[in-house]
Amino acid sequence: MIDIGRELQVVLNTGKIAIGSNRAMKTIINGSAKLAILAANAPAEIRQEVEYYANLNRTPVFVYPGSSWELGAAMRKPYKVALLAVLEPGESNILELIR
Repeated sequence: MIDIGRELQVVLNTGKIAIGSNRAMKTIINGSAKLAILAANAPAEIRQEVEYYANLNRTPVFVYPGSSWELGAAMRKPYKVALLAVLEPGESNILELIR
């Protein structure tokens, strides 16, 4: 089983990510996101929009099992993160979540 928190830290240090609904959504829409990570308690309108555009661009979506506060803490941010997009995984195995 993959340790999601650890892999997010590796992506943060060695890869590229877009944190936040607006930035992440832009990368999902333009097809540059390799993986979308959505907090379990993300607002319904964000969830629907992510699912719609991710389906169009064949971007996999992983629902983080914690809240947006917990996802923010995993990313070392002092605020809620409802959505993030992995652009480049770097040295992490984060893309194993979708297999």
